[in-house]
Amino acid sequence: MAVAYGIHLGNSSGCLAAFTNGASSVLANDAGDRVTPAIVALNGSEWEVGLTAKTGQPASKAIIKNNKRLMNCEWNEDDLLFVESSSSCRIQNEDKVLYEFETSETKLYSSPDNIATKIYAKLFTIASHSVKDEGDLKLVLAAPLHWSQTSRERLIKCAELAGFDVLQVISEPAAACLAYNVEESAEDINILVYRLGGSTCDASIVNVSSGFISIEKNIFRSDLGGQCLTKDLADYIAQEFRQKWKLDPQESRRAMAKLLQHADNCKHVLSTLSSAHVFIESLVDGVDWSQNVSRARFENIISSKVSAYIEPAQKLVESFDGIISKIVVCGGNMKIPKLQSAIANLLPNAELLSGINPDEVIAVGCAKHAGIILDFPNLSLSDVNTEVEFLGQDIYLKYLDETVKLFKEGTPLYTQYTCDINSPSDVKNISFTLHAQPDAKEFAKEDINVESLSKPFKLKATLQEEKLLLVVE
Repeated sequence: MAVAYGIHLGNSSGCLAAFTNGASSVLANDAGDRVTPAIVALNGSEWEVGLTAKTGQPASKAIIKNNKRLMNCEWNEDDLLFVESSSSCRIQNEDKVLYEFETSETKLYSSPDNIATKIYAKLFTIASHSVKDEGDLKLVLAAPLHWSQTSRERLIKCAELAGFDVLQVISEPAAACLAYNVEESAEDINILVYRLGGSTCDASIVNVSSGFISIEKNIFRSDLGGQCLTKDLADYIAQEFRQKWKLDPQESRRAMAKLLQHADNCKHVLSTLSSAHVFIESLVDGVDWSQNVSRARFENIISSKVSAYIEPAQKLVESFDGIISKIVVCGGNMKIPKLQSAIANLLPNAELLSGINPDEVIAVGCAKHAGIILDFPNLSLSDVNTEVEFLGQDIYLKYLDETVKLFKEGTPLYTQYTCDINSPSDVKNISFTLHAQPDAKEFAKEDINVESLSKPFKLKATLQEEKLLLVVE
């Protein structure tokens, strides 16, 4: 089976996943990290992307962060100011947006599209090292739900310039649902998808019916992001330093840049461990700082902001009449246990899906979708208004003394259903029959030899044009 790839490129980081042999897995970068910082820097006359751009001596580099905000064709002045304030580049906005990278050695100009291409090129290198055979690297991308088709086409162009063959761009909430295989649910369900990234947040209610994923409601916030939590933690560390040494890191831009970087690392460590050690060399006037921060202390620091982060999801839930049975969390800052529990408490009867690392969820869903597309090469993806055929009646599967409802009326073509088959050890062959009703006459039959199969075994049914394909897995 060909390898298919999925990428989620956010404001703060990018993640690359591969789909092969029926499963998605996240690929690590050259530093061994599963997530790559979405940061590009000009160090002297050399371009740096990812971790190398983030670390080192920030004062000697021209750095651009949060580039994704300006990849949206409908960006506003607040977006421009946010990118400029978080970066160390000047931004020209006359005929078009240009970043001015200036170092002691050179001055260069680059567009948001060029910066995105450099990040995709970094991920392309990771992907190309994961396969032995040379060939086109098939890719599915994720974009925010509110982005226009023009904005999505910009993403496609950047990824293709980096070397990928882009199959499709899907919405981030849909990708998050695909990661957890919710489209395989036999019942109609509603899902709350909550994403908290580095600088943005959004909540969506997604309906899944017969394999179809549709977004019912969505709230997007560009003023809520994990950087606020990082800032609170940095301010706390600065206060501790000030009390001991009577020196204020907040008076120095260089010191605060260091402090924010270490606070961000500390925040991510506390998402999985109960304590984290912070050591900052030469924070102010050559004074080093060493401190242990407990998760309890961090949770106390951010406790006043938790209600504000939950507000978009709460508004969405209150305005929705249906029953929400599952919650999917994504975005790097949803690794924080206190935020996960706050979302879970919002819907105590719903199942919280958190088995995948939140900052990897969307990339995993994209990779799975790419794998599905490669399984059905005749699907047309060029027209967003594709005509879809639906099943005209229920289909039941009978075998031994069991009856299973495979597909209900209205199910779209290419929907798959997998069930576990238990059979007695002395049974060598099983006859599987298909029926329009449980007590109706069979309209198709298939005999399968199960003597050499492990028990139980899986039977996958795929709804195709004018037939139903049964395959033993």
